[in-house]
Amino acid sequence: MPRCLDADARHLAMRVAYIFVTDKRGYELTQHSAVSLALSQPTHCDIHVFCYQFLPKSSTLFSAALNKLGSKLTLSSISDPTVEHHPARGRVTTPTLLKLAAANTLVDRYDRIVYLDNDILVFDELKIASINFGLAPIAAVVDMDLSANGSLRNSTWATGRSGADEIGNYFNAGMIVFATRNWRSSYLETYAAALEEHAKSCRYKLNCTSVDQCAINMTFANLWVKLPAKHNMQAGTKFTRSWKTAAVRHYCGGRKFTPVSPFRNDRRDVVHLNRIRKLLGLRKTRFPIAYEIMFRLNVARQYRDATDMRRFLAAVHTHDSVTLRRDAVAIAAEKADVTGIAA
Repeated sequence: MPRCLDADARHLAMRVAYIFVTDKRGYELTQHSAVSLALSQPTHCDIHVFCYQFLPKSSTLFSAALNKLGSKLTLSSISDPTVEHHPARGRVTTPTLLKLAAANTLVDRYDRIVYLDNDILVFDELKIASINFGLAPIAAVVDMDLSANGSLRNSTWATGRSGADEIGNYFNAGMIVFATRNWRSSYLETYAAALEEHAKSCRYKLNCTSVDQCAINMTFANLWVKLPAKHNMQAGTKFTRSWKTAAVRHYCGGRKFTPVSPFRNDRRDVVHLNRIRKLLGLRKTRFPIAYEIMFRLNVARQYRDATDMRRFLAAVHTHDSVTLRRDAVAIAAEKADVTGIAA
């Protein structure tokens, strides 16, 4: 694309694909997540669902729901013997091992590719075209697991004396944005080797079950840029203010956003899910306000236990503010450069 084009025009022309990878068991959850994405984006979404060891015979309601929202669904089979033989542990399923393989099939057709786990609900515009990658191949959000076995177990942020630079260099793989111009096919080989290494020991966690996430972090160590936390607000933040307004809620863990249940889903969830389920021809949940009341009661009950997470998020948000200011300067410089060339 000629450099004389305005930067905003280039963003509008950017080709973006959104991808999910699922098996038969996770397909219903995937439908909810994909429709939430299409509902929340102001423009057309190209949505690719890669299916592992199954292919839906009929996706009429799913496809119709996306078409009604101006988006397009493509279903494809996926397999990668070099990585799928690794045993899935805990809540990790074999399809999650295939996210890089799925992205690799589309790198020649799109400028940016957004991978999403199927336990994600998207509420607001993601503004993928505005991400400043530099030379990095991917962008992601830092992982928010504060458990004693997690990657942050040796950090000092919990003392209250740490700054935004100590939020960790380990990202959550539930949402990854790929800049295809920076992609190298060799990353697939690096990832396969990382899975083999992880099978022997994990360099990040104790008693690790995050097979795909750790291997992807190994593959892209120091090769990723941090997205704002709101792009992947993970379930551990559920009882903080950040969860309330997040653009993306990630229900990582054993309990997902559906079926809807008291104390776990708030009104925002229920209203959004009702819109999704109506489009999919499914029964809606009554009395969203009742869920809000019960959720707030749970937030109050969990307030003290969420102290560490609030402190951690404060550091994350400070880092986000610094990054946004840096990106604003870079984008302003790019626009000035483009204007100068056009003149």
